[in-house]
Amino acid sequence: MADTDQERPLAPARVHVDEEALKTKRKRKIKWCGCVTVPILVLVIVIVILAFTVFKVKEPKVTTKGITITDFDLILNQGTTPTVKLNMTMMIDMSIKNPNVGSFKLGNTTTTIYYRGAVVAEARTPPGMVKARKTSGMNVTVDILADRLASSPNLMTDVIGGKMTMDTYSIIPGRVKIVFVKKHVEVRMNCTVTVNISSRAIQDMICKRKVKL
Repeated sequence: MADTDQERPLAPARVHVDEEALKTKRKRKIKWCGCVTVPILVLVIVIVILAFTVFKVKEPKVTTKGITITDFDLILNQGTTPTVKLNMTMMIDMSIKNPNVGSFKLGNTTTTIYYRGAVVAEARTPPGMVKARKTSGMNVTVDILADRLASSPNLMTDVIGGKMTMDTYSIIPGRVKIVFVKKHVEVRMNCTVTVNISSRAIQDMICKRKVKL
């Protein structure tokens, strides 16, 4: 006969789970995560949009408005030993348009004049600043000396023919700063001009611009 006084195992305790409380707590967590995540996503989207629109660095637009001969001194001797002496001063009038929302800081601009592929003059322009979404002018004066021109065997022929073809080459380095964005920029302007000897003026001018960001 079994021992009726033997202890019986206790039944497992029942834990009461409040399903409504769990659901409420879960909803609060989801709501809190949403309140934190949504503003962050919106901020990231706004930054990305600004980076590709307002804060995107745009190319400065450099234009050569005109080239003027301010001094022209020509001595032509067509005697037994033909000689030609020519001194000339050019003034290059350029405009720089900054389409960015930040300033465009210019470095030292270097302008070189070529005649028949040889360097006949050089000039440097000091640093400057073009404010955001503004246009600023820049004048470069270059003195072309007779001794450099005289080294060309074609000078006499061109002077007698009444026309000289020359090239101007300007390198404009700079930096665009937009809030936390800094971008180095280099603008290169190349112009080919025809000098009319009789009128002592620029007859034709063709310019090309190249920008490196």
